[in-house]
Amino acid sequence: MRSPLTFAVLLSGCLLATTVSAQQKCNGYSEHCSKTYNSLTYVLTHNSYGYTSNPAANQLCPINSQLADGVRGLKLSAVKPSNSSSASEIHLCHTSCSILDAGPAKDTLTSLTSWLKSNPNEVVTIMWNNLGDFAASDFEEIYKSSGILDYTHTQNADNYNWPTLQDMISSGKRVVNFLDVGADQSSVPWLHSEFDYVFETPYNNKNESSFSCTIDRPKSPADPDSMMYVMNHFLYGSLTLGSSPIEIPQKGTANITNSDSLMKQAQSCSQTFGRPPTFLEVDFYNKGDTMAIAAKLNNVSYVDKPLQCDQTAEASGKSNQDSAATAVMASPLLLLMFTLASLLLV
Repeated sequence: MRSPLTFAVLLSGCLLATTVSAQQKCNGYSEHCSKTYNSLTYVLTHNSYGYTSNPAANQLCPINSQLADGVRGLKLSAVKPSNSSSASEIHLCHTSCSILDAGPAKDTLTSLTSWLKSNPNEVVTIMWNNLGDFAASDFEEIYKSSGILDYTHTQNADNYNWPTLQDMISSGKRVVNFLDVGADQSSVPWLHSEFDYVFETPYNNKNESSFSCTIDRPKSPADPDSMMYVMNHFLYGSLTLGSSPIEIPQKGTANITNSDSLMKQAQSCSQTFGRPPTFLEVDFYNKGDTMAIAAKLNNVSYVDKPLQCDQTAEASGKSNQDSAATAVMASPLLLLMFTLASLLLV
């Protein structure tokens, strides 16, 4: 007969084995666990929150579906809604909340926190465009109230020696955050000043031939060889109605943009900068071969499977009409202008 101590040891061993087994994959691949955060390529969805039936939307499904498909980078825009009484209220909007308003940023962060709890072996990056000129403390407030603050990783300024994914997962600090303008790491150390760590290629691209591998932001970084980089690879169509210039995401050509075109730029930038892109920023990631290309750049085998985005896009677009991700148009005229523009440019 075994003693209680023996059973305790056996139970402890089983629990340890389960933990080790659960952590054998990092961001979906066992090969990634020993890789440093800055040495991998991640799919970064442009305006990740914008997925409703709206000509200004850059994606086709909710963020949770994007994450389920392997997206590990989210680009979010922080904007002040015009009807808000609070100067620190952050909404996720496409340039203006009168064009597309995905609701309070806190709601999206709360949903992401829930996903992180259910997916303990995943490292996620959030990049903020601070269009509303918010203070770093405003972001800290919604990170606290959403619960995601507990997961934030802090990388000291001027430290380019990033931990491995396994290290980040083991520590529980597996959400990396960047802010393009307005960061204050002396008071909010986990909200990193993007352009101290990352540079970006040009983003205002109108056709396939306009993609390039030059440094657009920041201008003349001091040590670009040590920095990560975002390769912007999405197209906007431009149309002027009256005196209003309108930029429309190009869903109709996304299958081409996110296939050979994406790989061609990634290979060119790899040669130019001496390493693959850290982030592939794309629209309509489920169109084309985005996920397979990211896997190839990471030297891992991609298992082709149906994307959740393809399965849920239509249903999520309908069900979210009453949710925080509802597209809000300022007027029927503005809706007409965007709809007309999207028809003309596709």
